[in-house]
Amino acid sequence: MRQRVLLAGIAVAFGVLFVTAHHAWAADEAIPVGLLAGETFDACASGQIVCPARAPICDDPKVAVPADVNGGLGFKGVGPGETLCSAASSVGPRRIFRITVR
Repeated sequence: MRQRVLLAGIAVAFGVLFVTAHHAWAADEAIPVGLLAGETFDACASGQIVCPARAPICDDPKVAVPADVNGGLGFKGVGPGETLCSAASSVGPRRIFRITVR
């Protein structure tokens, strides 16, 4: 009986480690966002970044630009294309968004 409990405990510990490692790896990837020209994405309301966010930047301002959305951070689609945008979270690392505007 004790052996089963020990094995179950080890299995749970490995499961927790796997989930934690997988989540940390996924945080390094760009978050895909699809927009139409003129449409905005509310990054704070999406739950992908902890607000208040600061220092937003976009690689190609002809595709997307940072925007104020309901008092929080957002990104607005300007023209067709794809670009990377990011912002500093109030806790943790910068979050990167892959913005595709159609």
